[in-house]
Amino acid sequence: MSPERRLPGPVRVPAPEPGPTLDVLLSATGALAGQGIAAAVSGIRDTHRAIAHRVFWALGQAAEPVRIAALPARTLHDAISALVYGLTGTLAELAGRIGGELAALAAAGQEAGLRARVLQGVLNGMFGDRLAREGSPLATEMFARVDASRGPHAGEVTPRLVVFVHGLCETEDAWFLWRGRGPVYGERLRAALGYTPVYLRYNTGLEIAENGRRLAAMLEEIVAESPTPVEEIALVGHSMGGLVARQALLALTGTPTGARITHLVCLGTPHRGAPLEVAAEAAARVLAWMPETRPLADALGLRSAGIKDLRHGPGEPCALDVDHFFFSAGLGRGLESLLGDIFVHRHSAWDLEHRGATGAFAQEHYSHIGDATHFDLLGHPEIAETLIRWLGGGRLLEADGAELVAGELPAAAREASHAGGDRHYAGPSAPGR
Repeated sequence: MSPERRLPGPVRVPAPEPGPTLDVLLSATGALAGQGIAAAVSGIRDTHRAIAHRVFWALGQAAEPVRIAALPARTLHDAISALVYGLTGTLAELAGRIGGELAALAAAGQEAGLRARVLQGVLNGMFGDRLAREGSPLATEMFARVDASRGPHAGEVTPRLVVFVHGLCETEDAWFLWRGRGPVYGERLRAALGYTPVYLRYNTGLEIAENGRRLAAMLEEIVAESPTPVEEIALVGHSMGGLVARQALLALTGTPTGARITHLVCLGTPHRGAPLEVAAEAAARVLAWMPETRPLADALGLRSAGIKDLRHGPGEPCALDVDHFFFSAGLGRGLESLLGDIFVHRHSAWDLEHRGATGAFAQEHYSHIGDATHFDLLGHPEIAETLIRWLGGGRLLEADGAELVAGELPAAAREASHAGGDRHYAGPSAPGR
């Protein structure tokens, strides 16, 4: 990606740093790792304690001599185990903090590279709500980069914006994952249709509705601050990003900025829930039934609010005054019916309640890529061509909804299926920051 610079023109919004420096990230990561190890030690302690108490309870049901003899043994056991586990947890947390500080000293003054940004994105996806509450430097603030550095209109923001919203545990770098396949989506849309790409970064561990509200506020800010009047906005969301974009649409209902949004493209978005999160919630409920396995349930419960929100869809119907388009992917060799694209099944990506359900939009709004995974949706050449066709072909809202079968492809889907001028915008601070 090209060097970042501001565009000429009035700018009242400060251009923030893309993120904390590498030493700050390493220090905070070390502290978080120490806390994680200490929490794991506590979980092992609780499991040990539950098993031991069950054994001592059984001895307590025996004859009186056995019960009396077991009392001092239980008291001694509980005291020693509490001391050992407490000391181990404290030392582990301290070791994590010291390791993080030593790594930070070695990396003092260095900018965080791609690997550090990816790690930060993963940690935000897993624990982002907690990081935000604690004011951790690892917590990502919402950030938008308006990329006006390439194409026939280089150096200027065009009246048409396309906003890319990444998915869970990702950053805006995800949109450049498949650059080796050719120009990325933003570059293709700028060259073909004159769209200015806007790449969003956000804390995917926060509640989806909260991120949607923040995105809505940021879009209003971008429209107000753009040196070129914004006439049209298209939103492209991958996975969770599609749900965040839907929430932003809801928040912008009846506003001038909302009226500028003409298209929403969802790539592998779990509109009807993600199977892995559904399974995780069910497993946590089962594990919580017994004291011996309750620590495992508690560990599963540490996953972020953003992940938990993927258990169900947005709850509100699509905004029918905006053209929605739905892209799905599926594994080949007979695995698609079982695993979908690894994370999302086709009926969920198409926002269908069940197989054979009626879609809210016409068949031309749905497409599918076979022999592909969830992450292929971030940079597939056939998706790029379809995006140009969808966003450049005019509004399709006059078409009626069509019956769609999740195991079969409509005509439009069959066509796609087969065997340096950047401007920055900072979003509202995370809770507790």
